Amino acid sequence: MKIESKSGNQTGFTIIELMIGIAVAGVLLAIAVPAFNSLQERNALRSTAADFITAVNTARIQAINLRTSVTLKPISGNDWGAGWMIEYPASVLTEDDQEFRPTGSSKIVSESSLNKIEFRSNGLSSAGEAKFSLCDNRSGEEGRAITVSPFGKVTNEVKSCS
Repeated sequence: MKIESKSGNQTGFTIIELMIGIAVAGVLLAIAVPAFNSLQERNALRSTAADFITAVNTARIQAINLRTSVTLKPISGNDWGAGWMIEYPASVLTEDDQEFRPTGSSKIVSESSLNKIEFRSNGLSSAGEAKFSLCDNRSGEEGRAITVSPFGKVTNEVKSCS
């Protein structure tokens, strides 16, 4: 008995083509992953800056609306890098204290060693001008310099981190 094979063109990839495809994918990943990590760190820094500015503005607006003093302070001691909170007086029953934490490896530091910013019912700060520095653990990258004026105006500028 004679067995006949069907002859025709076979489709598919050879092992060489698969190896080249994997090598190209590896090179692309080696380039893309560090760039993606840097993008994540930049976004975390921006997010932390936005959260801090939101907390400052919220504390000031709440002080005016509630007609009482509202305090923005670090969660633990004088370490703003661990996070910050808006603290309402015990007489305010309608609002709960709010906590904010930095995103990623971002750290916020008070350049004037402030342990709190208290906004009075007229919207003015009792701390005078408060300066904060925001950087992350990447060396030589840009961070943010955040300044809160005695009137509650917030400026957010690019700063060189070392």
